[in-house]
Amino acid sequence: MSDELYPRLKRRLVKRGRGKPNLARKPKWHEVLIQTSLLACGLLSIFTTIGIILVLGNESISFFTRDQWVNSNRAILSDMDESATEFTVEPGKALEAIATGAAIRVGQEVMEVVEFHNNRFEIDLLGTGGGFRSWCATEAQLAEVGRARPLLVNASRPIKQAEIETCAAAGIHPLAFRVGADALAIVVSADNDFITELSFAELQRVFSGAARWSDVRAGFPAEPIMLMTPGEDSGSFDFFVEKVLDGNPVAMLAADPIMSENDNQLVGSIKRNRHSIGFFGYAYYLNNRDDLRIITLDGVAPSAETVEDGSYALARPLFIYSDAGLMRAHPQLKDFISYYLTHVKDVIVDVGYFPASLEAMAEARKEWIRAAGASEVPTVKPATVNGELTAAGSSTVFPLTERIAEAFVEDGYLPQLTVKRGIRGEHTLAPHSAGVTVEYNDRPTIIEFFTNTNWIPAIGEFGVIPLINATLMTSTIAMLVALPLGIGAAIYLSEYASPRVRATLKPVLEILAGIPTVVYGYFALTFMTPLLRALFGVDVVNIYNTSSAGIVVGILIIPLISSMSEDALHAVPDALREASYGLGATKLETVIKVVMPAALSGILAAFIVAVSRAIGETMIVAIAAGAGPNFSFSPFDSAETMTGHIARISGGDLSYDSIDYNSIFAIGLTLFVMTFLLNVLSRVIIGRFREAY
Repeated sequence: MSDELYPRLKRRLVKRGRGKPNLARKPKWHEVLIQTSLLACGLLSIFTTIGIILVLGNESISFFTRDQWVNSNRAILSDMDESATEFTVEPGKALEAIATGAAIRVGQEVMEVVEFHNNRFEIDLLGTGGGFRSWCATEAQLAEVGRARPLLVNASRPIKQAEIETCAAAGIHPLAFRVGADALAIVVSADNDFITELSFAELQRVFSGAARWSDVRAGFPAEPIMLMTPGEDSGSFDFFVEKVLDGNPVAMLAADPIMSENDNQLVGSIKRNRHSIGFFGYAYYLNNRDDLRIITLDGVAPSAETVEDGSYALARPLFIYSDAGLMRAHPQLKDFISYYLTHVKDVIVDVGYFPASLEAMAEARKEWIRAAGASEVPTVKPATVNGELTAAGSSTVFPLTERIAEAFVEDGYLPQLTVKRGIRGEHTLAPHSAGVTVEYNDRPTIIEFFTNTNWIPAIGEFGVIPLINATLMTSTIAMLVALPLGIGAAIYLSEYASPRVRATLKPVLEILAGIPTVVYGYFALTFMTPLLRALFGVDVVNIYNTSSAGIVVGILIIPLISSMSEDALHAVPDALREASYGLGATKLETVIKVVMPAALSGILAAFIVAVSRAIGETMIVAIAAGAGPNFSFSPFDSAETMTGHIARISGGDLSYDSIDYNSIFAIGLTLFVMTFLLNVLSRVIIGRFREAY
C-alpha cells in the first residue's frame, strides 16, 4: 500500500465514525431479527415510561384544575323554577367556599354565586363576667385569643362599674335590655331524703364553712357536704356571693367546690351525689325536676308571685346587653333585639323563668328606640334579615336566648343565596325541588397540597403531608434495620466466608426476596406487632403501627442491600487487599479502611435503591401500618403511607372523575418524583465515588 493510500483510508474510516476497520462478519437473518427485537423492547420500555408519566401528569393536573364538586351538607328549602335566582338553604357553620363569584351546583346545574348571606346564630357559654370581658376586649386582645367580638351579651346580673369603664376604653357603651326574672334555685339530688328546706342562716352556713351536714342542723347525717357552684365568671356566682355571703366567697372557695360555667354539668354532678348541694337558674331545675329537689328558703319557694313581690330571697333580673354603635353597624343585631323584646313574653314561662314587669319591658323598648333612632319597636320579618349573629355570656340566660334564636330561624332567618343561572349554557336551566343538596367547587392548590396536615379529600382537606410523613417514617425504620444487617451480611460473604459457603449462602439470602410481600405483611401484623406490644405495652403500641411495618420492610430489603453490596465488595481487586496485608494491616482493618472505601459507590448505590424499594412498598404497609392518614411522629401510632393509601382507595368503589379518583394520581406523581430524585442522587453518588481499577 502506497504511503498516500493508507492515510487516506484511515481518514475515511475515522470520518465514518470508526477508528479501525470492521472485521466482524455480516450478521445472518435471525441475528438481525434478534437485534431488531431487542431494539423494539428498549423503545417499548422507554415509551411505556413516558406514557406512565403522561398519565400521572395529566390526571394530577386534573386534580388541581378540574371541577371538584363537594357536598356542602346544605339542602335548598324551597322549590326552584327555571327563573328563580334567590333561595334559602339549611343553616350551618360558616362555609367560605360559598362566596361571591364562586361556582356552585344544584342537581346538575352550575350557578354563579352573586351574593351569599350565611345567616346563623352562635352562642358561647362564658358566664356573665366572661361575656362582658369578651365583649369589652380591645381589637388587639381579641386577635390574640382568636375570638371575634360578640354582638350580644347574656347577663344574669347588672353590669358592674368597672366593667362599664373597661367597655368604654374599647368604644363600647353598654345598653341593658331587661328580658325577665329568675329565681336562683338551691337544689339537691332527688335521692336526698333528709332535706327539703333551709333557713337563710343555714344556707349561709352550708356555703361558708360547714364541713358536714350535721354541722348545719342537728339530725342531718354526719356526711361531708359536696358543694356544686357556677364558675367565678358566672353572674349566678356573683349574685349568690353578694346576696348570701355578703360579697366574700373565701370560705366557699376554701371548701374546694366543683365549679363549672355550664349549668348542665352541675346538674349531672348534683343528681349523682345524694349529699351534694348547688345553685343555678330556675330553668335548669325545671328541666331536670325528676332528678333534683328544690329547697325552700325560710318556707318560701320560687314562683312568679314570690319573685314579683320579692319574698323569695334569691330573685334576680335577667338582661341582654348591646351597644348602639354595634346595632347601627350590624342591622341584623338591631332586628334581633327588636324580635327578642316582642316575643320574649311568649316563651319565657315555657323556658322556666318569670316575665319582667310591664314597666321593665316598657323601659327596654324605650332603650331600643333611643339606640335605633326609631319611633317605635317594629314587627321584624326574620326572612328579610341578613348577617351573622353572635352572643356570649350567662348560662342562665342562655336557654331563653336560644329559644328566641330558634324561633327567629323558624320564622325565616336562614342562609340566603342569590345566584346567576345558566353560566354553563342556557340549556342547563332546570327546576329543582326542595331537599336537593348544594355542592361547591373546591379546587386544591399546590401550596395546600404540600402544607396542609390533613388529608380528607371528601370534605376538601388536601394535605399530603401525613402520607409523606408516614412513608418517610416506615422507610427510615426499614433502613435502620436493613442497612447494618445487609452490609454486615455482605462483608461476611465477601471477606470472611469461604467460596463454598459464599456459593451456598448468597443464593439462599437472595431467595428471601422472592417471598410474596403479602406474607411479610401478615408476618408484621401477627408476629411483629404482638412482639412490640409485649415489649412496650398494649397501651403504647397500636395494633396497626408504622414501627412493625417499617421493621418488616427492612427485613424485606436486606437481600437487596446484601447482594448489591457484596457484589461491590467482591469487585474490589485482590491487589488492594494484598497491599494492605503487606503493610501489616489486619483483616478487619483492611475491610474497614481499604475494601469498603473502594466499594463505597456500589454500597451507596445499594442504599439508594433499597430506599426507593422501601418507599414504594405497598402490601406490608397497607396491612400493618394503618388505614387512615394520621400526622404523627410516634412510631407506635397507626398511619397510612402513600402507597398504602393508593391501594386502599383504588380498591374501593371510586367514581370516575371524582376527587378521590384524581387524588391517587397526584399522590402517585409525588411518589414517582421522590423515587426519581433518589435515582438521580444514586447516579450522582456513583459517579462521584466510583473508582476505576
